[in-house]
Amino acid sequence: MNDLTGNSYKFFYKLLAASIFLTSIFLSVQTVKSQEKQISGYSYKETVLNADATAEGLPIIVGLHWSGSTPEEFENYLKDFTKPVRIILVQAPYAHKSGYSFFVRQPKDYYQLPADEKMETLLREGEKLSKFIEEITAHYKPKVKPIIIGASQGGDLSYVIGIRYNHLISLSCPLLATMDERIINSLAMKNSAPINIFHGTADPIVNIELAKKHTKSLKKNGFKAKLHKYKNIKHDIPDAMKADYVKLISRILSAAER
Repeated sequence: MNDLTGNSYKFFYKLLAASIFLTSIFLSVQTVKSQEKQISGYSYKETVLNADATAEGLPIIVGLHWSGSTPEEFENYLKDFTKPVRIILVQAPYAHKSGYSFFVRQPKDYYQLPADEKMETLLREGEKLSKFIEEITAHYKPKVKPIIIGASQGGDLSYVIGIRYNHLISLSCPLLATMDERIINSLAMKNSAPINIFHGTADPIVNIELAKKHTKSLKKNGFKAKLHKYKNIKHDIPDAMKADYVKLISRILSAAER
C-alpha cells in the first residue's frame, strides 16, 4: 500500500468516526426532547417544540388520542406549532386493539352500557384526567393554563374537562366528539375558557347534528362555544382542520402570555 492510499484510508476512518460521533449527539438531543413519563396514574409522552426541553414556563398542550390509538399516533397532528410549546400526549389507561382506550372495553364495553352508567363512567374518567392536569400544571409550572385537545374518544373527555373543569385550562378543543349533555352545568365565570368544536359534516360515527346541538347547549349555559365545520369530511382530521386548530391554539397562547 503506498502512502497516498494509506492516507486516504486514514482520512476515511476519521470521517466515519466523526460522523458516528455527531449522529450519537443528535440522537441524544432528540431523546431529551421526547420522553415517556408518568404522573397521577397516567403514562404520557412529553415533546418540546421550538425550545430546549429544560426551558421553564412553556405553554402546555395536553393531547388525547382516539380509541385504539397511541400518543405517538396523535402526535402527528400536533407537530405544526412554530412557537415554543410543551406537548403532553396522554396514553389512555386501558389496552384496546393495537393501542389504548380511555374507557373500559372489557369485560363490559363502555359503549354498550346503560345511559346512566355510561355518564357516570364518563364523569369518573373526566375527574381522573382533571387530577392529571392539575399535577401536570404544578409540575411544569406553565405561564398560562394548559390547553386540551382530543380526537373522537379523547374529544369526549375534552368536552368533560372544558365543561366540568373549565378553571384548569385556557381552551378546550374536542375533535370529532360527542358527550352526554346532562353533564353540562351553568358556568358562573365571566372569563371562562372557550370550547371550540371541530367536526366533519359527513361524519358517520358522530353526526354533525350532535355537534350543533352541543354548541347550542353550551352557549345557552354560559360557555363560550364555537363550532368549526368541514364540508364532506367524515370521522377524520383533514389538513384544513389541523391548520385551523393550530392557528387558534397559537393565538390563544400568544394572547394569554401578554
